[in-house]
Amino acid sequence: MSNLSLYAVKAVLILDADGQRLLAKYYPHATEFAALKDQRAFEKSLFEKTRRTNICYRSVVDVYVYVVGVAEENEIILSTALNAFVDALDILLRQRRLTAVVYVIRHQMEKQSIQSHYDTVVLALDECIDDGVVLEVDEEQIASRVSKRGMDTIDVALTEQTLMQAYQSAKERLANSLLK
Repeated sequence: MSNLSLYAVKAVLILDADGQRLLAKYYPHATEFAALKDQRAFEKSLFEKTRRTNICYRSVVDVYVYVVGVAEENEIILSTALNAFVDALDILLRQRRLTAVVYVIRHQMEKQSIQSHYDTVVLALDECIDDGVVLEVDEEQIASRVSKRGMDTIDVALTEQTLMQAYQSAKERLANSLLK
């Protein structure tokens, strides 16, 4: 019987159409990828293999997304985590485009979207997989948690103000509006 472990994922990679790294997150228990040289060699060989064979990954427009697991891991778990992450990114990047008032007919994720909204991509990855443990596989939940993070920071900033700070802030705003 194999060792059971929650650490199902060794790495998550997003590569462009040329095999260049857009995002790479190697988890600490994946010791064979400790050196940057080993990571780059692995990414290059993985990209070359996926161009010729049928390995579990997902490509969207000009982006390849990989979830690399341990050898004993169930492929369905890895595939489910991969699909949830990619679908959550699609939801989040579509929302970002709509809020930026940029009309784009094709709303799929692409290299430019990944680079422009790198913070959102990393937050989505952290909501889906943490330290190699798959936490969430519902793309709607992942997207809503990432979307709420921006709103939560504003609410926390307002609620953490003391009464005196709130009074001073209101007084300054009133003075500024009267001086204009």
